[in-house]
Amino acid sequence: IVIQNYENISLVQLLDNLVHEFNHAVNSYQKEIVIRDNTLFLRTGLTYASYSIPRLEPIQKDDSYVLEEILNTSQTEDIINIIKGYSEEDDGIYATVYSLNHETDSNYTSKSYYLENTIFRSILDNRTFLSTLNNLRISGDIEDIEDWFNHITGIDNSYNLLNQYLKEMIELEEELGSKKLFKGRIINKIRDLIAKVTNIINVFNQNCGYK
Repeated sequence: IVIQNYENISLVQLLDNLVHEFNHAVNSYQKEIVIRDNTLFLRTGLTYASYSIPRLEPIQKDDSYVLEEILNTSQTEDIINIIKGYSEEDDGIYATVYSLNHETDSNYTSKSYYLENTIFRSILDNRTFLSTLNNLRISGDIEDIEDWFNHITGIDNSYNLLNQYLKEMIELEEELGSKKLFKGRIINKIRDLIAKVTNIINVFNQNCGYK
């Protein structure tokens, strides 16, 4: 995990970045590295990046990296809201917490992956979804997620499709930011992906007994 050398950045954005990246690391420390058939798999939360051995040249990153960012952003918000509630006036960090509260609303919302987190808000409020992913993520047993998710939706490959749509959405957002022409076409593609992701989320929530 690399923290850049930030300049001219607000306190809250700096804290968001620090918490976000540190939380990735905390949720990756168990079963972080797996080696199979001359390939090294390095885990970041819900996803693996693979590298060839012995030169460690990158091969690919799992599509689930976007879901990892969504979940990590949600936890970042929770952690910052806990920090905002710190109230020991004699402590040296009180002034920093005071400044943080002055810069933010009462309930902190991160700007990272804003579209994706907005789409996922309903399923992030689903306690079965959130607690299961959080537990499997920190234990490193992420191979169990696909079958568990597909079992609840009742749709084969729904977990992989969810991750595929999220990856395509991120790529289109990046394309939208760099293009001057044909933005309407890109926006329509993003809307279509939002509908597909929302449909999978709705099916999961409807079929989930404990919410």
